[in-house]
Amino acid sequence: MVAGPAGGSHPDGRLRVGVDRSLLRPGRASGHGRVWGQVLAGLAAHVHLRPVSTEGRAPSWRGERGWQEPDIWLIDGHRPLARDSAKPVVAVVYEAGWCTPYLRRFLHPGTARYLDDSTDAAMRVADHVITLSEWSRSQVIERYGLSPHRVHAVPLGVDLDTFRPGLEGGVDIVAAASARPVDHYVLFVATIHPRKNLAGLRQAMTALARRGFSQSLVLVAGAISDWRDSPDLEWVAEADLPGATGHMVRVREPSDTCLAALMAGADAFCLPSFSEGFGLTALEALACGTPVVVSNQGALPEVVGGAGLVVEPTPGSLESALARILSSSDLSDRLRKAGRARAEAFAWHRTVSGWLSVMAGAAEDGARSEQPSTTLRAR
Repeated sequence: MVAGPAGGSHPDGRLRVGVDRSLLRPGRASGHGRVWGQVLAGLAAHVHLRPVSTEGRAPSWRGERGWQEPDIWLIDGHRPLARDSAKPVVAVVYEAGWCTPYLRRFLHPGTARYLDDSTDAAMRVADHVITLSEWSRSQVIERYGLSPHRVHAVPLGVDLDTFRPGLEGGVDIVAAASARPVDHYVLFVATIHPRKNLAGLRQAMTALARRGFSQSLVLVAGAISDWRDSPDLEWVAEADLPGATGHMVRVREPSDTCLAALMAGADAFCLPSFSEGFGLTALEALACGTPVVVSNQGALPEVVGGAGLVVEPTPGSLESALARILSSSDLSDRLRKAGRARAEAFAWHRTVSGWLSVMAGAAEDGARSEQPSTTLRAR
């Protein structure tokens, strides 16, 4: 149990935490939804979560007699929030990848401006910031001029019971989606956004097919909302690999149970992104004991460590890494064991504990000050 300052404002001593009601009912199909769903469910056992509305007005409690401000506000750091409360604010920020010219080319200018402006607005009202990785932490500090001691890297977790080795049914799910038998496949799980570098993986898989490798490329790929040509991207993503007809399969919106089976049944998992604030699907694949290939960009090396192959996000490098795994049972077996061991250090309860620690510290800071909390801008 984590108590609020001076025992907390609630009679049982637990923190009152105001949370935007939309975050309490996120879409589970998205990575964003999985993160907030898992962490808020864990937090609910330790604090009092109260849904509030922050759309277009100042946040406030609803549904309680005797209106009372929370001890702390917990917000999505990528959404603007007007602050008129002296209570501490903790913002969760995934990354700030749009701040680099290299990555901005993968975003429409309007989208990049919106993300930058909305995140900047959240940083101006936040007392403490939670990021998903040390890479994201450094990026956010540099972009928004934040005080380092109030920006905290708390890694995400993985459901080790759902995502585990030995699950069966992956080939059956792929066969049902492709209408033909598929015995071996490489798995990609991400959106089809250009920054995920699916194009590079498609080129690598095409080269492997020309070399005689029989693996299909299976996509669990969501559409994107910030790209006006999304239908065209989907058409390109699902098109047959040149010279390898029938070796491209898309599985749409699987449940977590089916996703875990797909990961456990894959010969390899590949996430070749040009940037990731964390890389949750790579961690889930590690937990399933699947050999993992990721790019050396963003937080992916930090998450995978030595339990997978980390390479340049080029078609040639991806081809070489996948070929090593697909042609060597010794390497594949070693990575399967190393991946599960690595994932076991990333249980969700550790993420929950990390968020709790940051919120408790912010609440204590607020209790010690009678003045409205200052911003994080470095002075």
